[in-house]
Amino acid sequence: MKINKLLVKGFRSLQDCTIMFESDLTVIVGENDGGKTSLIDCLKIITQNQPVEIDDFNYNSQTIELQVEIEDFIFKKVYKKDSATIDSLPMEAKPTRNFLERLKTELESNEFNLTNQRNQEKIKSTAKLFGFTVRSNSALTTLRENILRTINDNTDNPNFKIENAQFPNFNNIQLDGKHFENVSSFFKEVFLKERQNSIWQEQIDENKTIETFIKEKIDGYSEEVANKMNDSGMKDKIKLFIKSLTDIRIEPIYQTKDLNIDAKIKFLENGKEINLQKKGDGTKRRITMALLEFKKDEKLEETDNSAIYLLDEPDTHLHVKAQIELLETLQGFSANGNQVILTTHSPFLINSVNPNQIRLLSTDGQNQTRIKHLQDEATMSAKILQSIGIENVYLFFAKTIVFVEGETEDHFITNHFLQRTKKTINSNLIKIINVKGIQNIYGFAKGISELHDPNNIHVVFDNDASAELRELIDRLNIADDRKYNVGNKEFEDSFSDEILFNCWKLFHEDNKRQCPEQWTLDNIRQARQECLDNEALKFSEKLRQLNVGGKKMTKPIFGNALGHYVSEDHLPPRLRELFTKII
Repeated sequence: MKINKLLVKGFRSLQDCTIMFESDLTVIVGENDGGKTSLIDCLKIITQNQPVEIDDFNYNSQTIELQVEIEDFIFKKVYKKDSATIDSLPMEAKPTRNFLERLKTELESNEFNLTNQRNQEKIKSTAKLFGFTVRSNSALTTLRENILRTINDNTDNPNFKIENAQFPNFNNIQLDGKHFENVSSFFKEVFLKERQNSIWQEQIDENKTIETFIKEKIDGYSEEVANKMNDSGMKDKIKLFIKSLTDIRIEPIYQTKDLNIDAKIKFLENGKEINLQKKGDGTKRRITMALLEFKKDEKLEETDNSAIYLLDEPDTHLHVKAQIELLETLQGFSANGNQVILTTHSPFLINSVNPNQIRLLSTDGQNQTRIKHLQDEATMSAKILQSIGIENVYLFFAKTIVFVEGETEDHFITNHFLQRTKKTINSNLIKIINVKGIQNIYGFAKGISELHDPNNIHVVFDNDASAELRELIDRLNIADDRKYNVGNKEFEDSFSDEILFNCWKLFHEDNKRQCPEQWTLDNIRQARQECLDNEALKFSEKLRQLNVGGKKMTKPIFGNALGHYVSEDHLPPRLRELFTKII
């Protein structure tokens, strides 16, 4: 089984959210209190019948609605709050038309033999799913007929839903950081839980499972108590208060839960137990990771051909190498057909997965979570974004993106920011992107716009900007106040002759070199005039000619020198505006 989609309304900061899950690996990221753990809790509530508490209701809502979509069903669960009381409404299940048609074909097939034990279990479990009472002596042919009648009556009914549904049993492992630090707790969740669930279906005899036996006992006891209440005259006493009372009946609410089985895993040295409590958290997590690696190759339960792993920050306290090893193990699970859904803060894990596998959760000023991810054509966008070397951390978390069209401005902005702030530009989550490396403007712009607010995007360009850059500006809908037209034909010609002369001279002095004799203020002025008179000439090329015999001048080196030595007061006006906004 795989979870395709989760819809949440009114649960903590998840006021109105829909999240799609990948069939293999989904990585949920975001700031603290962004809703990551809440999202995992919602999955546990609807798939494992975990309780909802008063504090789980969003302060604006009296209702919590959860919907989980799997391949064949949409399951819906609603909770209503009245003061300190929570009313849990019965779960509804809406089957897909394809499922009903497939099920009908299977049950009507001549190959579907009711003498086969697996087919018998199929009939019983499906009958329960459709809300029919199933007892140990229920006639299988009658159950099949009832199922087929329901299908025939409702295949074309778009409003058909199953009341009092239960989420189907499935292989699932739910771990958080504490599980990884507690070896016994980890072992119980990973290795015993599936067995605990399956115990209920163990046969007492050929006609009865443990679940059936217990249910019959509870039903019998409930009926016995109801009869005693009627026989004792209790009904007549209550009729004094409820005039219309005709009967008292007790209907037990029965659900299979994990048996309360605990486990302690012991590691021995020459027959003596090793005290794991004295080991560091990192060591204990490495032990649990080894157990998890073993689990990857263990045979699954026959009732489900895959497993779902819900992992809440499993990387806590693991060093970098161990984090990558953990991810490789989890990717091994997904490669084997399982589904992994994990939350993390680790930049190493975030950078090690495909961008289309990431979901970014963030809260707005109204304490509501918003979800950002690559949407339509996500695989295409992911490949394009990866091809130009943007790490996922900056792709999803960058506070500011600055597009440039040359190496000089790229290195100038990076180095000048360092000189002004004494911090690297990346440490402030500002990403400089050179558009010359972008091969697919449409796909790139689509991916960026899905993840970033255009108000946080800036563009530095000259009058000779390429058609690709202008297309990118249009597609990203960048406003004029975030477009920085710097220079005439090149970034270099935006600086005065004096600044160019002095910065390159200081660069040589700091490198214990002499500037070439031809590197003079007059020659730089003359070079600029020649470029103005002849549009075919490049100012940057003329500057390199004046530097013959000097320290090597490439665009990155010259950009770094300008960024290092130019003062804030001598910046071109538009560049000064840019730095005012990004610092």
